[in-house]
Amino acid sequence: MAGEHQVAPQDRWTQGCPQTARSGQVVSLASLRLEPISTLVLFLYATGKHGEDAIGIQPNDLDSDNILHIRRIVYEGRIEELEQEELVPLDGLEHRELVLRMRNLGEGHKWVFHNQRADTPLNLGNARRRYLHAACVKIGIKVGGWHDFRHTLQSKLRRNGVDPVVRAGVMGHTKVEIGPEVYDKASLDEKRAALTFVGRELMTNASAR
Repeated sequence: MAGEHQVAPQDRWTQGCPQTARSGQVVSLASLRLEPISTLVLFLYATGKHGEDAIGIQPNDLDSDNILHIRRIVYEGRIEELEQEELVPLDGLEHRELVLRMRNLGEGHKWVFHNQRADTPLNLGNARRRYLHAACVKIGIKVGGWHDFRHTLQSKLRRNGVDPVVRAGVMGHTKVEIGPEVYDKASLDEKRAALTFVGRELMTNASAR
C-alpha cells in the first residue's frame, strides 16, 4: 500500500549493477501501484526475464492455462521475433496476482507493458529514469536498474541449489558450461518448481503487510 515506508540502512540495496533485491522491497514497490512499473518489477523479480523480454509481451502471449510464451523481444525500439519461443509457467497460486495484473494491463492494448501516451512497448530507459528511481527513493531503497531484479532471481536459484541446467532454462541462457550435460534442457515442470519458492516468498511478504 502506498505511503511512507522506512527502510533500515542495512536493508537498502545499493547503487551499481547488478545488485540483489529483497522480496519485501519488491512488494513495497508493487504496492505503490505505479503502473506499469509496479507490475514490471514483480514480473522481473518473479521470472528472471530480461526487461527486453518483458516489454515484448502481448496479451495473447499469456495463454488460458497461464503459461507465458516469450515470442519476441524489443531491443532499442526494434521488435525482434524469436526463432524459438520460451515458455514461462505462471500457473501456480503464487503467481495469481502477477497474472491478474498482467491481464488487466494488457486489456484493450497491443502490449502488456506499454507507454502511457501511446500503445507502444514501454521505453525501459525513460521508465527507469523517470519512475523506477523515484519510486525507490519514495520507499527508501536504491536500485541500479532493471537487471537487478533478474540478478536477484539468479542468485536465489544458485543459493537454493537449483541444478545449473534448470537455472539456465529459467534465466533463458542458451548454454551452460557443465561438461557433458551442456545440451540438456530444463522441462516446464522443472522451471515451475524453481520459480515456485520465489513466488511463495512474495506472497508471504505481501500477506504480512
